[in-house]
Amino acid sequence: MRISPKMFIKDFFIYFGYGDGKVDIQFLNDNSVIFQQSVQSAFFQGKVISVNNVVDKVLIVTHGNGLEIREIAAKKDDKQFIDFSNAAIGILKGFNYSGNPYNLVDEQTKMKSIVSYRYSSYFDEIYHARTAYELLKGLPPYDLVHPPLGKWLISVGMAIWGVNPFGWRIVNLIFGSIALVLILILFTKLHKPSFWCGIAVIILMASDFLHNSLSRTANLDTFSLFFILLCSIFGMSYISSILNRKEKLSKTNLAYFLSFSTGGLAFACKWNALYSITPILTISFAYRVYNLIKSNDKNWVIKTIKNGLLSIIAFIIPYYLTYLPITIKYPYHNLPGAVISDFVMLQNHIWKYHSTLVATHPFSSEWYQWLLSTKPLWAYYDNSLPSNLRSTIAYLGNPVMWGLGLLALAYLLIVALKNPKNNLSSFIVIASYISSIVPWMFIGRIKFIYHYYLALPWLYIAIAMAIDNLNLKQGLKEKVAMTVSSLALIMLIIYYPAVSGLTVSAKYIDMLKIMKSWIF
Repeated sequence: MRISPKMFIKDFFIYFGYGDGKVDIQFLNDNSVIFQQSVQSAFFQGKVISVNNVVDKVLIVTHGNGLEIREIAAKKDDKQFIDFSNAAIGILKGFNYSGNPYNLVDEQTKMKSIVSYRYSSYFDEIYHARTAYELLKGLPPYDLVHPPLGKWLISVGMAIWGVNPFGWRIVNLIFGSIALVLILILFTKLHKPSFWCGIAVIILMASDFLHNSLSRTANLDTFSLFFILLCSIFGMSYISSILNRKEKLSKTNLAYFLSFSTGGLAFACKWNALYSITPILTISFAYRVYNLIKSNDKNWVIKTIKNGLLSIIAFIIPYYLTYLPITIKYPYHNLPGAVISDFVMLQNHIWKYHSTLVATHPFSSEWYQWLLSTKPLWAYYDNSLPSNLRSTIAYLGNPVMWGLGLLALAYLLIVALKNPKNNLSSFIVIASYISSIVPWMFIGRIKFIYHYYLALPWLYIAIAMAIDNLNLKQGLKEKVAMTVSSLALIMLIIYYPAVSGLTVSAKYIDMLKIMKSWIF
């Protein structure tokens, strides 16, 4: 692209679409290269290059197959964009391309904020949103190191609202919002809460920093959380029916098998969902076996084996079905056998990838750093803003609420140990929380704070249950619940810019770093 007359370029912007590869961008003056930089493409992501030179020609050399560049632009200072409408744009002979080269500069007004998270993918969206796009368009999926259900769900948003940040994030927001209702339903299955403690558990989850960040991002963990809550609701419905002897064993089949099927759907989003659902599924199966033995049925051993196999089938079938369109459309082996052999191969692929992964990341963390959020993950930063402004997104926890949750779990454990027979719900909450954490103690691969996300429902249910179990008058309990809820909301308001990307002064963001280890 030839720029006439010569102009000072402060920043150069490039917005990628779909495809793999990188571009080498050279900035020339009088046919001499004065600055050059390589830029790796990323799915629907804008990138900015600091140039700070007088330029009369820009040369872009692409490397890769099917690499899509959707728009380019340049700023001559912090505010003004250069008018490229009269620039001479040409393609070097011998290069294959599709589309009109002048489409690269036909939407300049949209480039003002193109590097913002509002218009670009960021962090793991470059994998998950991209794979969702491929599933939607019938292309070979890029990311198969996680099961595909979460990506299928993200693709629904793209199909309805288009291939844009709103399209690939909206389904996460919907599922994250419904999860607030599900956590209340689960709480009522575990415990008969007072009105304000029921409200409190919703507010605590809704105001959680990590939930706010993840439920507005195209990720897989929000879907795992949703199905974990569903699995736990059905599991508790079954356990409650058995304990209260409301129905015969045969009439509890629906809730029982739905708990395993929704557990399979949680597993179909991400394998680590299995940690959180193991206690509820194990206890449900144990009660089923106990009732078979108690019924004095001579065939209880055979029926136990039968129920065990049916439980596994109920878990596996929905998981398997999420792979079926992929194994049919892109078989590695010959059909029809590929629907089984490819499925097994893809499971082995996931296992090998995660069990042998050797990687480092400046914002990785260990499980003990999650408990009080001492090592957040800095997921996004807008580097096109002036130094006095900041737009940032940190995957961060509220250390006050998370710390209070740990105290609540300890309190519930003490109370439950004093009267084990009447505190099954407390043990389930404690066991589910611990099960969400303990496996990560023994996993050597790189870990991040968002792996703690699936433990949060149990943490907040523990707080609400602990308040309800306090030896206080009802009116005072309500005040405690309202105080805790208000504190959580106030802290979300204070920290909202740091977890949402809202542009504020850099000084304000710096004030929020109450720990030296907090970098965002």
